[in-house]
Order: sequence, then structure tokens, then C-alpha cells
Amino acid sequence: MTSDRRPRHLVDFHTHAFPERVAARAVQALAAEYGVRPVADPTVAGLSGIMDEAGVEVAVIAPVATRPEQVPSINDWAAGVNGPRLVAFGALHPGLERLEAEVERLAALGLRGIKLQPNFQEFAPDDPRLWPAYEAAAGRLVVLFHSGQEIAPRACVHAQPSALARVHEAFPALRMVVAHMGGYQMWREVREHLLGEDIHFDLSYCPEDQLGDDELVALIRAHGAGRVVFATDFPWGDPRADVRRLLRLGLTGEELELIAWRNASALLSLPLE
Repeated sequence: MTSDRRPRHLVDFHTHAFPERVAARAVQALAAEYGVRPVADPTVAGLSGIMDEAGVEVAVIAPVATRPEQVPSINDWAAGVNGPRLVAFGALHPGLERLEAEVERLAALGLRGIKLQPNFQEFAPDDPRLWPAYEAAAGRLVVLFHSGQEIAPRACVHAQPSALARVHEAFPALRMVVAHMGGYQMWREVREHLLGEDIHFDLSYCPEDQLGDDELVALIRAHGAGRVVFATDFPWGDPRADVRRLLRLGLTGEELELIAWRNASALLSLPLE
């Protein structure tokens, strides 16, 4: 049943956009990898347009560096698009030397978080190479992790919920947001290793045929609505459809406000009231 009220604000905590000069090439490669087409042009303009259609006020852009040498230029681009409406996170790669120095640079550039994609970047979240970055980010920057399988299944899944649990145990002050309600297509492992821990889950890309509405609401409430953020994974997820689903879940008014914007606002220090 669709809610008769919308939340006061709406923040999408997990989207992707690319510089215009590489967007077409990037989306072609990713569409071939995933076997799905983007719902709109994955540029800043395309993202902004679909935000308007969906009623999203603020979106987090989450870039991924697949090679160490990409990190500085990606982060320079992120700093250039970062603003009140589009909150751009930075990228890291475990092969980059002196990761802690790049974390310091991200903070100096005014970026509020980091995106890591262990499957594409081919590292386990608890890889010791990342520990200097986690230590430098703890208490300062949010780290958004992909977790679980991919849309096109992989034999080797680096982004295991159990590995993310070990990161949280080692760095309890690290503000972790774990995508896809803790682990795409690995929700049994999520319940075993991450449920109820002091980390946030995002709602991005949890298709109804894999995680039905009743099961999704049960997972939200078992983890705690105060530790869940609305997210869509644009351009692979459709913010318009995801907003409609959020409103029909039958959440209480308090749960809806927490998930739609209050939790994100606290994590990102957004000026939303």
C-alpha cells in the first residue's frame, strides 16, 4: 500500500555518473559486464534530470577506480562536481601507494566519503593494504562499500559480508555504509555477520523478485531503520521506481523519515531540517 505522504526530504545515497568525455564508453563496458541497460544518461546532467523526476533533493555520486593510476584524476573530477545537490565521494584503489595521503587529499578537497568496489577492484575488504586508508578515514569520511554478488554473477566474490564485519571490528569508528542491504544476493550471510551492527545499509538494487517487500521490511526492522539509507544505484537502478517502492513498503512515518533523509543527513552533515 502506497504511503499517503512523502518524506520531508529525499537523499539518494548511491548513484553513479561519469565525465561526459568517457560516459558513453564507460556505460557501454558496464552494460556489457552487467547485461543491463542504464535507465538514463549516466552523466551529471542525466543524473540531475532523473533526480528532478523522482523528487530526489541530494544524491551521492560514487566513483570507482579500476586501476591505481586513475585515482587522482577521478578524485579531481569528483571535487569539481561536488556541491550541495550532488555530493561526490572519492575513489581509492588498494594498489595505490600511500593510500593515507590520498585520504588526506580527499578531505582537503572537501569530499565527504570514499567508494570501494571489491569485486571490480579485486581485493577483499579486510585486505591489510586498505588498513592505513581506513585508519585515516575513521571518524572523518564515510566509506561506501559494494557488498555481495554482481548483477552478472561472478564465481569469485571478494565483497563478502564476513570480510566487512572484520573491517568493522578492526575500525569501529569507521562510518561504513554497505550497499544492497548488506550484500546483494547474500542476505543470509548478511543476517549472520552484519545484522544489528553499528553500520549502515543502503537500499540500492534489491530487486523485488529477489528481496520481496515483506522480506525487505523485515530486514530493515531487524537491522534498525536508524541504520538504513535510501539509495538506487543509478543508472542501473531507477530512482523513480525505487521511490515508489519506498512509499509502498508500509513503513511508519518515523521509519520513512529516517531512511529517506535523516540518516543520510547525519552521515554527511547535510543542512536538511
